[in-house]
Amino acid sequence: MSAWLMAQNVLVDAANLLAQVEGPGPAAAAAGGGGGGGPSAAGGGLLNIGMIVVMFVVFYFFVMRPQSKRAKEHTAFLTNLKPNDRVVLRSGIFGKLVSIDGESAKVEIADRVVIRVFKSQIAGAESQAADVVDSAQGR
Repeated sequence: MSAWLMAQNVLVDAANLLAQVEGPGPAAAAAGGGGGGGPSAAGGGLLNIGMIVVMFVVFYFFVMRPQSKRAKEHTAFLTNLKPNDRVVLRSGIFGKLVSIDGESAKVEIADRVVIRVFKSQIAGAESQAADVVDSAQGR
């Protein structure tokens, strides 16, 4: 399950829990089924704010933080590339890096077959191909 779906499930579960904790709505309270607006009404507002904070913290640790960490690692990898490195492109093509020209790179994918690609489309090193594929698929 992807991190985005996990975060979405956490948010839905938190909303369901919040709905259960709040109890009957204002219409039920006005009809006499809710027990009034005593101290529990103020505590419900704090609980709402607390649940929102918890949702943002969970979202940060499950989605945003790992994504930014992977982006930093990929940027560091791209800055350390040099000719003759064996790489895997995001399309799944394996090749040997021939040259790097600013934002583009030339990759030899077969004997005397050189393609020019954006440097950002280099997924990772060939030696870490399984990890690169899993990372690209969000596993």
